[in-house]
Amino acid sequence: MKNTLWKRLLIAGISGTVVCSAGGITVQAEETQEITFTDLDGQEHTFEEPVDKVIIQWTAAGGPFFTMAALFGEDLTDHMANLDAGLQETNADMWEVFTEDVPELKELPDFGSLGDSTFNMEAAVSSEADAVLVPIGLKEAIVDGGYQDKFEAVDIPIVYIDFHAEVLEKHIQSMEIMGQMFGEEERAQELIDFYTSHVEPVYEKVDELLKTNERPVVHMEVGYKGPEGLPDSFASDYMWGKLVHLAGGVPSGEGVVEHRGDLQPEFLLKLDPEKIIFAGLYAPETPGSIRMGYKSTEEETRKLVDDYFAKRDGWTELTAYKNKEVYIVQQVLSRYIFDCATIEALAQAIWPEEFADLDPTATLKEFFDEFLPFSFGGNWFMRY
Repeated sequence: MKNTLWKRLLIAGISGTVVCSAGGITVQAEETQEITFTDLDGQEHTFEEPVDKVIIQWTAAGGPFFTMAALFGEDLTDHMANLDAGLQETNADMWEVFTEDVPELKELPDFGSLGDSTFNMEAAVSSEADAVLVPIGLKEAIVDGGYQDKFEAVDIPIVYIDFHAEVLEKHIQSMEIMGQMFGEEERAQELIDFYTSHVEPVYEKVDELLKTNERPVVHMEVGYKGPEGLPDSFASDYMWGKLVHLAGGVPSGEGVVEHRGDLQPEFLLKLDPEKIIFAGLYAPETPGSIRMGYKSTEEETRKLVDDYFAKRDGWTELTAYKNKEVYIVQQVLSRYIFDCATIEALAQAIWPEEFADLDPTATLKEFFDEFLPFSFGGNWFMRY
């Protein structure tokens, strides 16, 4: 009975104290304060009360999953209407650990992808979610696919965040938005404080270094396709390329690829990068991929990286290889609130002496221990 009363009060937009007496129940009521914020698409949203449940996307590609995990801990799944297959399909080791720690993740339905025609709109509406919370990178597909009109028709707002841009202000804004909409402002501020306390000193020091030093050329490649695949790279305005730029380097794809793309082997040999950094992940379906993460060991990873230099013509003549300036990071550690550890790792790789005091693995472990409901272990950063 009390629960029913409270639900009716919330629906009516009323909060207050319920006082029980011989004469019955008296409500000392006051109006709840509306929650208003502007998302990363510039759209203003107003909610009469904190959002309880959201539809999410891009679990393994810069979506809201990890920030929600940090906000809610073990109660994460109480606030998720769905869980897409991204994490399970591309990071099987993380999925295994996460579902051991939070088994309820397995029970969440998969609505498909808003990026194509697989999304189940009927299931999404019946989930009674209060909002859709997705990366800004999905907007074009959402609009073109007609999903925006469909959600508007059933009065489910779409809130956009942006961790992909790797812009400090957008990271902070995304965390602030999620803190506001879920009524978890204090927790969100703790995340922001942790993040900025690690990245701002790096940015300041890099700025000083660049006053008297040239940016070294850094080949940043996702080591997923194996050594037989063409080396891919990034421009300085996108994801790993932006992280390299923030850490003081020039990504090998700068001026050559738009955001991200493959490089011709001859071009890379002529460029002769001073640093090589691979991003690896656990992908057993691709035996030649560079493994990093929970099921990675330094010995195994070194053997996989060996093949890249042994099987690619001319790679053992590259300056980075000769100078032992080859590094590996875990692929998921970009586009999220814990990529502050990644920024430390890249800065240390690009400026080893100047950032010798940093310990990115310790930073990542501290974040997991303090904020996430998931265990930490494995190999996430290493020098080849």
